Amino acid sequence: MLGVMRIMRGARGGRRPQSERSLTSRTRILDAAVHCLVEDGYARTNTLSIQTRAAVSRGRLLHQFHSKDELLVAAAHHVFESLLLEPDGVERVLPPGASDPAVRIDAVIDLLWATYQHPSFWAATELWVAARTAPTLADVVRPAERRLGRVVRDQMDDLFGDELAAHPLYPSLRTLLFTSMRGVVLTYAFDRRDPAAEPALAAWKLLARSVLLGERALPGGPV
Repeated sequence: MLGVMRIMRGARGGRRPQSERSLTSRTRILDAAVHCLVEDGYARTNTLSIQTRAAVSRGRLLHQFHSKDELLVAAAHHVFESLLLEPDGVERVLPPGASDPAVRIDAVIDLLWATYQHPSFWAATELWVAARTAPTLADVVRPAERRLGRVVRDQMDDLFGDELAAHPLYPSLRTLLFTSMRGVVLTYAFDRRDPAAEPALAAWKLLARSVLLGERALPGGPV
């Protein structure tokens, strides 16, 4: 998995190098910022509340991040990026039988939907909404989201595999899945329910199989 590497002490123990202490502090700050965004929202989150939750000095926080917006954007991406897979780890997260394209499609959609249940999505949502009326924040969010978007699309391509991703309608399907899942999960902000029982989940799978494999969108098997 991508994300923060495990920090190990030297063979003789003793004080860790400055680079390791700095990485540890950065991780604590980012984790604290995600918690604050999710629990308190963008408007009530500030550097003091993050500093307190992370248990770091003011100087250390400001050394790592020069502005609140820079810190919060980094935080929203921090946890999500840790969930992404290295290319050689893709097959390990797919279930047995994923060589069957239909099984693979269903598994990938389950994995994709699961990412929208993660706190990092709600942290990012707080930033997107705030950026609508805050041009300075939008200037920070926009390029960061574009960079992360490219990484996520590449990850999804790896999960679907070369054969399915080569379908001429695959790029359109990928975009539709992203936007549809994002829209559906926003309703969970005021209507908490079991994501595993989401009716749209079955519809996304049927749609993907219909587009990529030529199956009917309604039960009945291959065309």
